[in-house]
Amino acid sequence: MKVAITGANGFAGSHLGRITKDLNLPTYEINRAVWDISETPSTQFIHSLKQFEPDVIFHLAALSNRNDCGDLVPNKNATAINIRGTHQLVALINDHLPNTRLVFASTSYVYGPVSDTTPVSEKAPCNPRCGYGKSKLQAEQLIADAVADGMDAVIVRAFQHSGPGQQPRLILPEWIRKIQQGSEVDVFNLQSYFDLSDVRDVVRAYLAVAEHGVSGAVYNVGSGKALCSGDLFDEICRQLSINPSSLTINVQNPGERFNPIADVMRVMEATDWSPTIPLKSTIADTIAAMNSS
Repeated sequence: MKVAITGANGFAGSHLGRITKDLNLPTYEINRAVWDISETPSTQFIHSLKQFEPDVIFHLAALSNRNDCGDLVPNKNATAINIRGTHQLVALINDHLPNTRLVFASTSYVYGPVSDTTPVSEKAPCNPRCGYGKSKLQAEQLIADAVADGMDAVIVRAFQHSGPGQQPRLILPEWIRKIQQGSEVDVFNLQSYFDLSDVRDVVRAYLAVAEHGVSGAVYNVGSGKALCSGDLFDEICRQLSINPSSLTINVQNPGERFNPIADVMRVMEATDWSPTIPLKSTIADTIAAMNSS
């Protein structure tokens, strides 16, 4: 299988690239220097991609931090990258790579609000409340329309994931850095429940779906387990050999909060994938990567 990856320099894209190379899969890495998906692709790039003739394109390029995408509606950048960029990739495949499968990396943020930790299936209503989720849902619709017209494509809704190499703007590396830096730590909330998986498990799922997924189908990918943010904080402290009671913790938005938890039965039944990396390993590997950088 020959693969191409948009967003190859990004967090998940770099992990996916490492796995495909480890598996000796011919890989065409599409980073911003090769093609800025917010812009029309050059004739040279199209020719190069056609010559490579990928069996599957993993579309991971996106503005993926929700704080960068607008509060209630997609902002200019989210529209250009997440929506128009997806439209341009669909058009490129339709026009030049009709035999190529598209695997689109969407997000759990397309789902509506939840009030408990009951796992959310792919049949749950989509009612995103933030610009990021809305931009991804619009991109999903572009994929669905393309499938209706004959394109071979699948959608993967990735729930929150972390691991070595993630930027400190995200919860795990951010908390690691804050706890390491001093005795006073600001956190958003310690009573949030969310689904957190390892990025290396997530990209394995992308590969499994590329091989076994049904065209037009949507697959949740996550741990399938509810994690309390306070438990995450305590485990980080344990691995850093810091007693949480020695810290002054400033909770900015106290109170119980719930985020969607992944029902992963569909992807597990369709493929041979299941999450295998425990949270303790994800934390340990992230700490080691941050300390070595």
